[in-house]
Amino acid sequence: MTIYLMVALVVALGLCFTYTNGFQDGSSVAAGAIASRAFTRPQAVLLVATFEFLGAMLGGSAVAGTISGITNWPADPSLLPVLASALAGAILWNLITKVLAVPSSSTHALVGGVLGAVLAGAGDFRYIIWGSPGFIVNSHGFWRIIMSLVISPIFGFAVGYAVLLFAVAILRRASAELNETLKRWQFVAVPMLAFGHGANDSQKTMGIIALSLYAAGLGLKHEVPLWVRLITAVALTLGVVSLVPRIVRRVGGIYKLRPLHGLVVEGSSALIVLGASATGGPLAASQVIASTVIGAGTAERKKGVHWIIAREMVRAWFLTIPCSATLAWILFSLLFVHLNSALPQAK
Repeated sequence: MTIYLMVALVVALGLCFTYTNGFQDGSSVAAGAIASRAFTRPQAVLLVATFEFLGAMLGGSAVAGTISGITNWPADPSLLPVLASALAGAILWNLITKVLAVPSSSTHALVGGVLGAVLAGAGDFRYIIWGSPGFIVNSHGFWRIIMSLVISPIFGFAVGYAVLLFAVAILRRASAELNETLKRWQFVAVPMLAFGHGANDSQKTMGIIALSLYAAGLGLKHEVPLWVRLITAVALTLGVVSLVPRIVRRVGGIYKLRPLHGLVVEGSSALIVLGASATGGPLAASQVIASTVIGAGTAERKKGVHWIIAREMVRAWFLTIPCSATLAWILFSLLFVHLNSALPQAK
C-alpha cells in the first residue's frame, strides 16, 4: 500500500509542478501578443490554453524519453521518494519566483530538483546518467538536457536578431496600415508557440511520472500512458489560465514591442521550441522567448533594451538549478528520508 501511495504522491506533485509550469512559462508565451496589443488578455489566455492542451496531447514523447533517461536508478520503489522530493523542490522554486515576478525556468527547476534529490537519496551522483557533450541530437543523458538549455537561448537571440533585421529591410517602405496585418499573423504564430511549449514542457512531467510507474513495477520506463498524458495536459492548461500579469509585463517590458516585434518573437520562438520538441531536447520556453525579445530589440535599438530586467532574468536562470537542487535535498532530508528507508532500496 505504501508503494501505491507514493506513486499517487508523485503523480499529484507532478500535476502541481505542471500547473506552476503553466502559469510561469505560459505567461511568457502570451507576453509578446499582449505587449504588442495584438490580443487582449482574455483572447491570449483562450488561444494559448487551447493550443497548450493540444501540444501536450499530440506532441509525442521524445522529451519525456530524454527526462526519464537521465537516471539509471534501479527499478525499485526507493526511487519514488527521490522523485517526490525532486518535484517538491521544483514546485517551491516556481512559487518563489512567481512571488518575485521573475520568469524563471521550470525546466531548470526540475533538473536541479532531480540532481538534489538523487544526491540526497543515494549520497552521490552514481545514479545520474551524465552522457557526453555534443550538439543536442548527438548528446545523451544529463548532457543532452544541459546542451539544450544552453544552446536554445543563444539560438533565440540570434534568430530574433536576424529575423528582425530581415523584416525591417523588407518592410521599410510599408505604411502603418501593415500593423493590422501583422497582428492578424500573430493568430498563427502564437498557436504554434503554444503548441510547441505544451508539447515540450508537459513531457517533462510525463517523463517523471513514467519513471515512478516504472519504479513501482506498473509500467515501462519510456512509456507514457494515455491517462498520464491527459491529466498532465489538463494541469498545464489550468496553469496557463492562471496567467501571471506581472510576468507578462516583465517579459513585455524588456523592449517596447510593436506588432512586428511580437510576430518576430513569437514566430522565431515557435520554430525553436517545436524543433526541440521533435528532437527530444528539453528547453525553457521562458528563456527562449526572453532571449528572442532581447535579440530583436538589440537589432533595432540596443539602447531601447531594458538590460536591468534582462540581467535579473539571467541571474535567475543561473540561480535556479543550484537553488532548486538545494530545496529538493532539504525536503528529502526532512520529509522523505524515512519513507525511503521503509521501501526496498537500490543496490
